[in-house]
Amino acid sequence: MPPETDNLRLEEIFNADQKERAQVLATAAAVEALRLGDLSRRKEVQELMGRGEVNTAIDLYRAGVVFLHGADPKDFLTAHRLSTMASLLGHRASRWLAAASLDRFLMSIGLPQVYGTQFERNEEENRYQLRLPIDDSTVLHFEKRFFDVPPVIERLSQLNRRIQN
Repeated sequence: MPPETDNLRLEEIFNADQKERAQVLATAAAVEALRLGDLSRRKEVQELMGRGEVNTAIDLYRAGVVFLHGADPKDFLTAHRLSTMASLLGHRASRWLAAASLDRFLMSIGLPQVYGTQFERNEEENRYQLRLPIDDSTVLHFEKRFFDVPPVIERLSQLNRRIQN
């Protein structure tokens, strides 16, 4: 049976990941610094996983978030696996992460996203827009609600308010 206490080092890594994302990245140097920080965090989380130190639903979620900020399909698939396990263990926020990581994985291998969780910033218009393509033709009518995926228009509004503030 895995331990019932959350990994404190993983919490620190997760908090660092989130803190860097709270900033608007206005320069190429800032984006590169974020990329390098993401890589370092993924390596450390992978080491924790290898030592059997990622065990609780919260650990799985935090590790999944770090891998969602990866660079290649394998990272996104890892995020999907971890978030799926966390959601099966009852961690509610992991539901959205499972949907987002699947969308990111699909797009990274050249397929359309299905849940509409992936957005990109349009630099010219200084606003976010949905990353295309999207194919939600097989998504069940209740599926987005199950995964706590907000309507695209609502999420765009949230993201664009962040730019204005």
